[in-house]
Amino acid sequence: MAQAYFNQLNYTLGNEDTSVDVEIIRKLKSQSIFSIAGCGGRSLPLLEGAQRVVMGDVSPYQLSLCRLRKSLYEALEYEEFLMFFDFPPFSGQDNSYQRKVIFKKLNLSVEDRNYFYSILEGLNWKSLLYIGKWERTFQTMSKALRLIMGKDYSKIFNLHSIDEQNYFFENEFPMLRWKSLIYLLGNKSVFNALLYKGDFIVKNAPESHFNYYKDSFDGLFKNNLARRSFFLHLCFFGKITHQDGNPIEAHRGNFEAVKDKLKAGGEATTHQGDLVGYLAQKKQEGSFDFLGLSDVPSYFSGELEKSFIQQISPSLKKGGVICLRNYLRTPMADLTGFTDITTDFKDISKHEKVGVYRFQLFSKQ
Repeated sequence: MAQAYFNQLNYTLGNEDTSVDVEIIRKLKSQSIFSIAGCGGRSLPLLEGAQRVVMGDVSPYQLSLCRLRKSLYEALEYEEFLMFFDFPPFSGQDNSYQRKVIFKKLNLSVEDRNYFYSILEGLNWKSLLYIGKWERTFQTMSKALRLIMGKDYSKIFNLHSIDEQNYFFENEFPMLRWKSLIYLLGNKSVFNALLYKGDFIVKNAPESHFNYYKDSFDGLFKNNLARRSFFLHLCFFGKITHQDGNPIEAHRGNFEAVKDKLKAGGEATTHQGDLVGYLAQKKQEGSFDFLGLSDVPSYFSGELEKSFIQQISPSLKKGGVICLRNYLRTPMADLTGFTDITTDFKDISKHEKVGVYRFQLFSKQ
């Protein structure tokens, strides 16, 4: 029975490094935020510096997971939160019994409780962290990586400085095998077969798929320690193997700041539906000073691609910012009334720990 539920969740760990958004929001001093929900791990951490986050998604299951995460912040201390998800250093033990005890005390709606009870029962109360379609895809790819890269595939994770890592990557990393891996796996056919089921992005990036992914990983290794990237852990091992690789939601400072904010009356709510329709509503005028749209607009085409920024503009306060993570496609949008401020945040965005996204930020004039 649980397998049907597994097929409903696209993300459970998440596919974006929200620490970048937290830093951008801190610099902007944004207080009212709309964010693509993801699994909650890309949206709830934004409360560290804000007072209000509305998490939007078309999937009711992803929003259920956001609400579950919110209830965990409200009910648990930091170490219990890590234990519930099997984040390191709690990943090397069986936390099933503790997870079941924790779940019983969470403040959830009947619908959300029944949904996750069915999933967790089907998992024998193992962690939810890697059961999303996206996470399972990269677990599959990690097996191919280990096969192709050979016995020393993980040496780069033993390095503790960028200078050390850059030297290793340029001089000792098995580059020929690495390029072969990117060529085999980093293409439209593989991603369609494993994840997108025919709905893959229509690319308008000028480089080939191979060069796009090669350049993305080159930048990722150049600017970030591999051991600190949850995404690289997932690619190489199929899971996060030590605490250095935990995403920001599993960092003590962020967790406690979000927990304190919720306790003090900070808002974290969910909205199911089309993001453009929601943000274009009359009642949303001037509601937000930051719109984190993830890579959703990369999937837009036609009139929607041209007009979405103008449609959602009224929901944004003057001086408010739209943040896009373009993936293989840069939306050809009408930017009338907006100023491109992307370069103001290049020193932040280059340290994003997934690497495949191209950031754009626009400020409303």
